[in-house]
Amino acid sequence: MRVAALEKAYAERVRELSRREMELAHSEFARARLLWQRAREEVDKAHRLKERSAAPSAAAPAAAATCMEITCQSCRQKFKPN
Repeated sequence: MRVAALEKAYAERVRELSRREMELAHSEFARARLLWQRAREEVDKAHRLKERSAAPSAAAPAAAATCMEITCQSCRQKFKPN
């Protein structure tokens, strides 16, 4: 009888730990998704900026020939256009 009670307590403890791990995994996944969305928005913004700067301008034709350098603020890497 005592062994059964110990086994039941152990099973409950394992179940609680598993539940906590699942909650942690869900929150980490949500945080990763948010970071990915922010990064995607930053990349889209960089693409729009690149397209805007590469488009020929009637007011400043020399500006179209000028190369614009874009640097990622989070990783400090240079943006390399295709």
